[in-house]
Amino acid sequence: MSVRRTLTACTLVFGVSTLTLPALAQETPAAETEASKVLVIHDWSNSMWGAFADGTRKYEAGITALTNALDAGFGGRDVGYRAYGHRQPGDCRDSELVSDFGALDTVRPTIIETLSQVRPTGKTPITYSLQQGLNDFNGGPGDILLISDGIETCDADPCELMRDWAASNVNIRVHVVGVGLDELERTAMACIAEESGGTYLDADSSDGFDEALNQVAETIETADATDPLDAGPLHAITIRAHDSNDREYRIGGDILLNAEKISDATSIGHGRNVVDGPGEYEIFVGPLLRDGSVYRPVRKTVTVEATGDTHVDVLVEAPARVTAKFFEDGEPHPGSNVSAWQDGEEVFTFRAKDEALAAPGVYEFRATPNADNNLVLRETLTEDADTELIFELNKTVRFMIEYLLPNGETFKRNGELWQNGEKVYSTYARFSDARPGIYQHRSDNQNLPIEGVEVEILENQQVIQVPIEAGFITIQFAETLENYAREKLPTRALLVSLDRGNSDYSTPGRVIPVKPGRYAVEGFSNDGFFDRPEVEIANGESIDVLVTPQPLGELVMTYADSENYLRTPDRGSAYALDGQRIIGGILRPGNVRKFLPGRYRIEGYSYAGDIVPQDVEVVAGERTEVVLRLRGE
Repeated sequence: MSVRRTLTACTLVFGVSTLTLPALAQETPAAETEASKVLVIHDWSNSMWGAFADGTRKYEAGITALTNALDAGFGGRDVGYRAYGHRQPGDCRDSELVSDFGALDTVRPTIIETLSQVRPTGKTPITYSLQQGLNDFNGGPGDILLISDGIETCDADPCELMRDWAASNVNIRVHVVGVGLDELERTAMACIAEESGGTYLDADSSDGFDEALNQVAETIETADATDPLDAGPLHAITIRAHDSNDREYRIGGDILLNAEKISDATSIGHGRNVVDGPGEYEIFVGPLLRDGSVYRPVRKTVTVEATGDTHVDVLVEAPARVTAKFFEDGEPHPGSNVSAWQDGEEVFTFRAKDEALAAPGVYEFRATPNADNNLVLRETLTEDADTELIFELNKTVRFMIEYLLPNGETFKRNGELWQNGEKVYSTYARFSDARPGIYQHRSDNQNLPIEGVEVEILENQQVIQVPIEAGFITIQFAETLENYAREKLPTRALLVSLDRGNSDYSTPGRVIPVKPGRYAVEGFSNDGFFDRPEVEIANGESIDVLVTPQPLGELVMTYADSENYLRTPDRGSAYALDGQRIIGGILRPGNVRKFLPGRYRIEGYSYAGDIVPQDVEVVAGERTEVVLRLRGE
């Protein structure tokens, strides 16, 4: 888990905006007096199906984390909930105010119900959702909690929107929790928080998700969002970087004044470069590569005079460009992330759907769409040229194995596929992936093992039914409560295979399919003392096995009244004189304990004084009472 927190003042920039703000956002007098609110904007785009390294799906971790954050509260402020990407794929206006602002105890049930019902579906319209969120506030102040696992996918720039908000005195901070982002995505999402005066945090695991939302909730709870934001005329440099073919690039590099760096540089679409005032500045910039480096940066002088934007075009050299496609059996395949390696080290990674910028050179590209495909391509990337990687996958199909019992019932469980004496795949109680072929199927289960059943996997979505021999055992305990140590029927027993050895816990009253053969049943040792019935069962046969507890007697130990105890005697010990097993540990005065019939020595608490031990005999079905005393009393 990595957590990074930044809290910055809001940067204000005056200039021409490409996004229109509602007129009511200008009404700062109302915002100064109206109570501050909190709006949660929650990403339900399709990528939230993805998983963290711990295996937890991002959307599931988000449900847990947001539920906990709601339980913690937001300082008594009214809360609203907006979801996006939750209704239909491909819709850049799929953003819905699910719950309007209200007291947390009032709106929480609606939000929790929504979390339980919706599932990741569509695109990531962050900018549109923020614009709609501004309308939700109706000109009032507040905080937005934006949860997203990716950057804008709808051809808009939310960071630019934040600068427009600042220029228009919008009194709303946006706090961002970035879910499993890479470095480039993190930079873009952190810009939203920084430009609005909010907080940015990473969530790279389920625990990290929970921690990040808790920290944002604490920040929101303590932040005073009712103070109007200070506005003033600022100077900024906007940079358009392009190559000789007028292809535009996102840049990296530096802004310099008097040969000293004053800030990092960014390009139009990713932010403005705010400077302190008029002057002669230098920019040293180039295309930002996938590995985070800047490609062949060029230097250019920029004269800033008037307030607002000073625009500059920069001609840069074009790096290499690489994309990837995956095919299986001639058909397109979604593939996986691709990693680029040089000299045994990973240089950068990119998603199959992305174009990655890279320095020219020879690379080894690796991709692992599934366990059957560890794919490697060696390619030379050339400057200002497109390279398309074509990965051909070994064909796999999805299949599921279910087991058919003699009584016609079916069930599923985990197992293994073997070929030529070696394990090839693990299978699960759901659809799994494998290459078509003939395998020996095994399932290592104590009661009903499967050994070397031949299965043939042919086609996608195939359900393979494996008939297996089985008998059926039902374990029952005799209803003699007085002979159980806890005076209630046991909830588990041990079913022991006399042919294979070992045992497995089983639930009384449940029908247990077992491999034909010999079995014994043992009661759980803490529940009492039991007989050990043995049975032999054939294929298709059903047998009820009754487990009977041995008769027990009761024993109650107390202490005689005395003012001479060194400590209050609150315990004692029992020792079997005839070799019987005893259930439980120390004796407590006045508590009834169950014992097998026989002779016992009862000893007192040694720290209480010289207490005389007593020998007693416990009789089945009877209660024996023992009173311990100090010696001489």
